[in-house]
Amino acid sequence: MCKLNKLFKIGYGTKFDLKQMKETIVGAPGSVAFVGRSGERNGVVAYVEEFQFIKPLPAGFITVALGGTALASFIQSKPFYTAQNIAVLEPLTKMTLETKLYFCSCIEANRFRYSTFGREANRTLKYLLVPALESVPAWVESCSRLAIEELKADLSELHCG
Repeated sequence: MCKLNKLFKIGYGTKFDLKQMKETIVGAPGSVAFVGRSGERNGVVAYVEEFQFIKPLPAGFITVALGGTALASFIQSKPFYTAQNIAVLEPLTKMTLETKLYFCSCIEANRFRYSTFGREANRTLKYLLVPALESVPAWVESCSRLAIEELKADLSELHCG
């Protein structure tokens, strides 16, 4: 086991207030995902117009809700802005999508330690214990490939059977 901050650089996002932003629709030119403390839809609560002088955070980072749906953890697939109380995790070493998903699950497994309007993860997230990178199970890297192969077989059966 190791502390989360040994695997990730932990920041606190852009800390924007959605009410102060101009919402837009998904896919509109200049629209950016806005990540809040929701445990649904990858944490994305809206799409907003990009600020001229503040670049969105890059896709591929992990977001962690520190309050609301405590420890809801997602890999962001598009550039994004964040609300307050959202941690942004940037891997210190190169990680595959599967490995990042594994760590999202490890982070969320600690959800029982926190509660809304009670103990939030703001001060303690960096000390959260997760498996060390070298102890990530081998099946983590192959699980998505196996799932895709099984899905292809199932779909083939549906179309051919």
